[in-house]
Amino acid sequence: MRKYIFISTFILFTISSYGQEGIDLTKYQDTVFIKHNKDWTSDKIHYVTDTVIFQTGMRRNILTGTTILPVASNTWASSEYGLFFYKVTKTDCQKDINEYDGSIKNHINSVLMTDSSLIVDFNIYDNCCYDFLCNISVDSTGVLDLIYTGYGTYCSCDCCFGLTYYFRVKKGKDILVIKSVMLNGNRDSMKPIKTK
Repeated sequence: MRKYIFISTFILFTISSYGQEGIDLTKYQDTVFIKHNKDWTSDKIHYVTDTVIFQTGMRRNILTGTTILPVASNTWASSEYGLFFYKVTKTDCQKDINEYDGSIKNHINSVLMTDSSLIVDFNIYDNCCYDFLCNISVDSTGVLDLIYTGYGTYCSCDCCFGLTYYFRVKKGKDILVIKSVMLNGNRDSMKPIKTK
């Protein structure tokens, strides 16, 4: 009798465990709800919600606002130079330029390098409704390129934004040295890095 009770308990436990795995479809999934205005051209706001279900927690690739492109190959390559890009901030539109003709140049305001950090503050002129996807690369001569791509709603105005890129810095005898910084591949915007 004891044998039968043990066998039936084991079978019941196995079936209930198997059933949980089969029924629990969300065990390895993530769900993100995105609320947005359906028609940005209308004066009335009509929100809709999109639902995104990720089959695995490893593939949550939703970028919103001004943000760093996570784990991009350029960013990984910069670790040879001891740079770890961890944060970006954007100021609101500082000056409306209705008829931007390209005469105002993007420029680096400041480059602050310490033993443990690098902070680069710069201004760019772009569409007033844009956010920015931010990335970096370092070329073989030790020039750090601050890459940004405007995206989002396109409006009929341009303005000046401030972006600040924040890096953690690691130093060592095998770490290559960053010598200067430029904006989006434009060598005219280049500034040397001076250590404090």
